[in-house]
Amino acid sequence: MTGTRLEDAADARLADAVRTVSAVRGRGLRRSVLVGAALVVCVVAVFALSLCVGDMVMPLGKVVDTLLGGGDGGSQFVVLELRLPRALLAILVGIGFGLSGAVFQSLLRNPLAAPDIIGISAGASAVAVTAALLFQVSGLALSASALIGSLASGAAIYLLAWRQGIAGQRLVLIGIGVGTGLTSVVWYVMARSDTTDAQEAFRWLTGSLNGRSWNQLWPLLIALAVLLPATALAARTLGPLQLGDDTAAGLGARVEPGRLALLGCAV
Repeated sequence: MTGTRLEDAADARLADAVRTVSAVRGRGLRRSVLVGAALVVCVVAVFALSLCVGDMVMPLGKVVDTLLGGGDGGSQFVVLELRLPRALLAILVGIGFGLSGAVFQSLLRNPLAAPDIIGISAGASAVAVTAALLFQVSGLALSASALIGSLASGAAIYLLAWRQGIAGQRLVLIGIGVGTGLTSVVWYVMARSDTTDAQEAFRWLTGSLNGRSWNQLWPLLIALAVLLPATALAARTLGPLQLGDDTAAGLGARVEPGRLALLGCAV
């Protein structure tokens, strides 16, 4: 009888623990859905506002009519050729930055692990600014140099942080140090360059949607069409990796290939 009562008590405690975990997960899911829905509404509202407001203010109804194929030549040019590609480009850039930061923070279990904090963006900036100011590189070659810089800095940070595995805190600290050094390279090159060229490089570093067109949209759209599914595929190992390398390996996850795939997609 005593053994039966102990078993019943243990079962009751287990059931209570399961209900508590389910309730916590339910609250987290509801909060995520509500926040996500609110952000989507904000994005749609700002997107619509960006198509209406400018040197030529247009009512929303006229913008919608133009998007559906109506409107006069002037409204078609303003909406379809000037404002629409810039608005879509802003959304795509935001998706890329947001997904990259989410992967870094989830993988390394550290809210500081954003690309601009741990040196990835600094690597892209250092190589791109050097290529632009010292070798007069521009256009697609400049974008390629930025990509090479981010990949190189990411690889360097990973190798420097490797100690029989990767710890999130160590990678963040090393990334901050590497990023600081690369940022000093950026400002040194700009200080040694012509003022006009340095101002153009600074504008590139800051980023701008001014003058952007469909020509800049399509490469980014193609890149995200490749990287979004690749990230989703690599993210299958994210859950086990968040439990630690030993636990992830015990669950059958391929720790280092999975981590490298996620870091590569994020970079």
